[in-house]
Amino acid sequence: MSEKSSDCVRVAIRCRPPSQKEINNGEESIVEMTEAFGEEGEQGQVVLSDPHGHDEPAKFAFDIVFGLSVAQVQIYESVGKPALHKTFEGYNGTIFAYGQTGSGKSFTMTGAPGDLRGIIPRVNEELFSYIAEKQSSSTCRFLVMCSFFEIYNEIIFDL
Repeated sequence: MSEKSSDCVRVAIRCRPPSQKEINNGEESIVEMTEAFGEEGEQGQVVLSDPHGHDEPAKFAFDIVFGLSVAQVQIYESVGKPALHKTFEGYNGTIFAYGQTGSGKSFTMTGAPGDLRGIIPRVNEELFSYIAEKQSSSTCRFLVMCSFFEIYNEIIFDL
C-alpha cells in the first residue's frame, strides 16, 4: 500500500459466519462478499439480497472486506499493523469497531488464545517489542497511553 493511501481513513468490514443456532434454524445468508485486503487499487464489495426477492440487491463498497473464513492474523496485517506503524511515526491511531450485539466485534478485537488472538493483543505484542528494541539501542523514553470505550444505547462507558 502506498504511503499516501495509508494516511487516509479506511473502512473495513468483517461479517461473521452463521452461528450454530442460525444453522440449526435453517437460516440462509443474504450477504455476498468480494474480499479485498486494502491493497493499492483494490476495493471490496458487499451485496445484500432481499430474502423474499422483492427488491434489487443493495451493493456497498469498502476499502477492506474480510470474508467469513478470514484468519485473525490477516485482519491484524490489514488493519491493526498499519495503524500501529502510523503511531510509530507520531500519528494517533484509532480502530473503531462497530456493529450490533453478537456481530463479532469483541472476537475481532480481543480474539482467543494462540492463532485466534485479535487485533489488541497483536498490537500490544508488536508495540512493546518495538519499544524494547528502541530502548536497547538508544536513550529513548516512551509513554504509552490507550483508551477503550464502549458506546451502548448512546451511553459512553470508559472501559
